[in-house]
Amino acid sequence: MNQENNRRRRNYMLRREPDATPIPRRTRTIGMAVSIGAVALATLIVVGSLYNIQIRNGEMFTRYASDQQLLDTTIQATRGEIYDATGKVLASTSVVWDIWCDPSYSSALYDSQTITSTDPETGEEVESTAHNLNAAACAEISRELTLRLLSGDGVSLDKVDTTSDAYVAQYEKIYNALSKIDSSYQVLAEKVNNAVKESIESYVSDRNAKKGTGRLSISSSRTYQRNYPYGAFAASVLGFTNADGEGFYGLEKSYNDVLAGTDGRTVTIRNARGNAIADSGAVTYDAKDGNSLILTLDSTIQEVVERYLNEAIAANTVENRGCAIVMDVKTGGILAMASKPDFDPNNPNDYTANQAYLEELVRAEPELYGIYLKNEDGSYVTDEEGNKILDPEADYSGYFRDIMWKNKNITELYYPGSVFKVITAAMGLDSGNATYNTTFNCSGAYAVAKETYHCAGRHSHGVQNLALALQNSCNIYFIQLGQRIGVQSFYQYFKAFGFTEQTGVDLPNETAYMQYYTDKNMGEVELASSAFGQSMAVTPLQVCTAIAASVNGGYLVTPHVVDQIVDANGNVVEQIGANVRRQVISESASETIRQIMEYEVGDGTTQVGGYRAYVAGYRIGGKSGTSELLNMDRRADGDYKKAASFVAVLPADDPEILVYVMLDDPNNANSDYSSVLAAPVVGNIISEIAPYLGLATDGIDRSGTTVKVPNLIGTEWSNAQVSLNIRGLKHQLVESEADNTAAPVTWQYPTAGSTVPSGTTVYLYTDGSGGKTTEVPDLTGKSADFARQMLLAAGLNCTVEGNAGGLVQSQSAAPGSSVQLGTIVTITCG
Repeated sequence: MNQENNRRRRNYMLRREPDATPIPRRTRTIGMAVSIGAVALATLIVVGSLYNIQIRNGEMFTRYASDQQLLDTTIQATRGEIYDATGKVLASTSVVWDIWCDPSYSSALYDSQTITSTDPETGEEVESTAHNLNAAACAEISRELTLRLLSGDGVSLDKVDTTSDAYVAQYEKIYNALSKIDSSYQVLAEKVNNAVKESIESYVSDRNAKKGTGRLSISSSRTYQRNYPYGAFAASVLGFTNADGEGFYGLEKSYNDVLAGTDGRTVTIRNARGNAIADSGAVTYDAKDGNSLILTLDSTIQEVVERYLNEAIAANTVENRGCAIVMDVKTGGILAMASKPDFDPNNPNDYTANQAYLEELVRAEPELYGIYLKNEDGSYVTDEEGNKILDPEADYSGYFRDIMWKNKNITELYYPGSVFKVITAAMGLDSGNATYNTTFNCSGAYAVAKETYHCAGRHSHGVQNLALALQNSCNIYFIQLGQRIGVQSFYQYFKAFGFTEQTGVDLPNETAYMQYYTDKNMGEVELASSAFGQSMAVTPLQVCTAIAASVNGGYLVTPHVVDQIVDANGNVVEQIGANVRRQVISESASETIRQIMEYEVGDGTTQVGGYRAYVAGYRIGGKSGTSELLNMDRRADGDYKKAASFVAVLPADDPEILVYVMLDDPNNANSDYSSVLAAPVVGNIISEIAPYLGLATDGIDRSGTTVKVPNLIGTEWSNAQVSLNIRGLKHQLVESEADNTAAPVTWQYPTAGSTVPSGTTVYLYTDGSGGKTTEVPDLTGKSADFARQMLLAAGLNCTVEGNAGGLVQSQSAAPGSSVQLGTIVTITCG
């Protein structure tokens, strides 16, 4: 009975409620399959993602993770310096600072206001904070920062002119930046020196320490600045760097990889805010600073060259700039190279100092720089004669910068004119078609094919040898010599002298564009005009290297500006020596060239072709060249524009240096000739650099000779100096409060007609007529040499009587007395 009841009870418990519907087996099966599939799909997705993250793109995601976790900071390498041949720094890098502010975090700049509003969705009240600029505080802070920035040293705040345009501009810049109170980063100043940066930091610190003034968030970032201490000096050679510190022009560009060095890195862990945290595992890769350059350029010689070149450009109203080179003829080392006017590499985009000159230049050379009016369809607007019309509102700023930056010595072609006659003479001598005594007749005119050629001034020189023809710069002689050389030989020599290729100078932007006739297209007329330098367009540096080869024994050398590359410790990494490309002419032919070039300059006693380049005491060879610019529009008088150049070598018997000057389109009312325009510039340069370099003199003892001082009053000062050079007198231009440019001499001392010892310095004035005085030093007991140096330093001349090896016993002018600059003081030694 009990067993039956238990069985019934179990059956009852297993039985469903009558209204419950059983789940079909098929549904249960599908449900199970879907569940398993979903799990499998999720597993597949997870596995796929893991595969993608860890295996397929593992390297990329690892890098992403590292980027998020690691802070990789660049350690900037310091750019190498550039030194002249004597060790003077011409380009250096200094640490400077960029000053920036976080206005949004600077509570000193704004007033905070709590605003209560209702959330439209929830209806709840919400509080927010609004910032309103505190104009008074912003003005006060802007004023303090502006004073420090303009002070230069962060201390001399009271010396800042608060009424100047500079102050107003700087103040407005700072105020506008600080007033952007919603911004977290505003640059206030760039490339500030350390003294100013520390002054600003001190001001911010002191202000933040005061209660109730709010917080001022100003920070600084270290950066570097390239400095050129001499400003617009050797600018076209040095070049400059761009905003990123990369070489953009000149040596800065051609040696950028050498100067730049290699940046370093510091890798460390950073926090969620991106800031570095203490990490013993931080890795630092030190920066490798750039190497430095030691140049062949000598800043003393460069200064002399630039001074006289600037004067010549101004005095002769040179329209299209001028250039000059001083080069070692045996090694190719460039001692000086200038193109004027140029620019200040500290601010290369600023052309305002030369804007008037540049505007005149582009107006005078429309075929090169003209910007013409155009119609809407792009065609040019023309006048009644069909000529294009210049756009009066054109922007020439790009041209202005390009002109200033160009190194005229290597980027522009010109017709060398009669300077090239030296090369034609070298061709004739080396080929055996001429000797020193080879003669041709000049009757004043010479016909070649359908062309008739004349000498300058239509002179008839008669029968001449090679030296006399060079001195007379006779076109007809050299046309006949060119005919004797012949087309094939002429072109082969022209090529050998380097005129069909770049010189290879270690400067960028040397033009690869050449204009010349080859042996395939050179006819009779082309040969004739090429023989006297009026058909082939070349660069000034090509001319210099060819002339150097003509006088140095016949060797064509590669010109260079860099002498050594040194590391940060001064160790020589690379020595740039002479690179002889080939021998062009023989030693004997070169010797004859030296003789005829010296004949061209003479000894100053006769007014031969290049006598204005003569400096007494030195043997100088030279050649002038006045070429017609056939590729340019003619001048208003109908004549061709000219290029006036002169090249000199010295000592003439064994040349060491070459001095070259070219004035492109001078507009001197008195003369077009280079012997009048360019030769004096070369002579004045030689008068200062030859003694400086210690070049060998002519060996003539002039210690006992006297010279009569010429009357120089009324003569333009640089030409006055030429008269002194020729007579064996030295010169010194006294600085004037007025502009000395092209100024006439108003006073001289010693005065005109005075008889003075050879070598006496004559002081020239261009302002006033009374001269300046100096105090005579006490020379008693000094050696003669030391006493002479003391007098020279005081601006006085010196003569020695008695035993020159003894000590000074007496002097003609009393110690402490006041005398004219240039006074001759006689010392008696015993």
